Amino acid sequence: MSYPYPPMGPGQPPPGGQPWGAPPPQGGYGTPPQPGGYPPPPMQGWQGPEPMPGGPPPMYPPPLGPPPKKSSAGVIALVIVGALVLVGVSLGGAYYLAASGGDDGTPRSTPSAAASSSTGGAPASGGGQNKPANYNSMKSWSLWDSLNTASQDSKPMTLGEVFADAEAKAYKDTSDGTTFNIQGTGRLDTDCGGTVSGPALKTALQGYGCTQVIRAAYVSDDQHWVGQLAIFNLKDVTSANAFLDDLDPKSGKGFFLPVTGASPVGKFGSAPTGAESGSYGHFVVVGWAGRVDGVQGDRYGIDTISPSSAVQQAGKQFLFHRH
Repeated sequence: MSYPYPPMGPGQPPPGGQPWGAPPPQGGYGTPPQPGGYPPPPMQGWQGPEPMPGGPPPMYPPPLGPPPKKSSAGVIALVIVGALVLVGVSLGGAYYLAASGGDDGTPRSTPSAAASSSTGGAPASGGGQNKPANYNSMKSWSLWDSLNTASQDSKPMTLGEVFADAEAKAYKDTSDGTTFNIQGTGRLDTDCGGTVSGPALKTALQGYGCTQVIRAAYVSDDQHWVGQLAIFNLKDVTSANAFLDDLDPKSGKGFFLPVTGASPVGKFGSAPTGAESGSYGHFVVVGWAGRVDGVQGDRYGIDTISPSSAVQQAGKQFLFHRH
């Protein structure tokens, strides 16, 4: 077998060898390389008497075959991990948005009140079980000392006396110009326990020597608000001051029952309500108001402070003529 020199061109001999087409020299081309020539490589199946020039060919390990195909398990695992991360980020974002108030970035309003006020639960529906969401109270002071006891001021209340003043019938809220007008002539009860909800509040009224309760409904001239008024005639100023705390929704004892009336009075309690109360000697006057125009809002009754105060002011006008 001759070494396959690459042809250099027609009729040209390979470097250091014989011209192409010439018979091989005797003994073949197994002679040592000539200067400028190419050393012959080892030939397969060496049969010569001498060891193969350059030693036996190196032994290479047999080929291992084509490389194994890559498993798709790792790719699937990465996809699952990525999906879990995206879900976690989405849930975290949703929680943050919910905690920060919404997707517009504006925090929602939360219940707040002055140090002399408290916040109760949202009003229940119907049955006279409504409670104000916002409640403010003020205890009696020296201006009303002449009314501190029922023995000093023994004259019973009458509807004619309580609603005699023009402001008691129609009280104008100076903060926004809204006028609250009384509905009907009001109601007087001598069974104090029947005017409130909750057994604890009924028991408290018995201990405070309650003899009379006058209630009435008011409606704003724009028909947006309904107010409820209650005036309690108790035995003394100490009882009156204590009763203010009993009315606080945080006490859980109950509240006074709103009166019914023509529309829109029946819608009272359909939105958050607020109450303003005060003791004036042995009397307690409570104004309670809420929207009835379908506007719910999210201020938890804070916007009811002014309307409820207007109703309370209407109910206490008669006291200025008593002392």
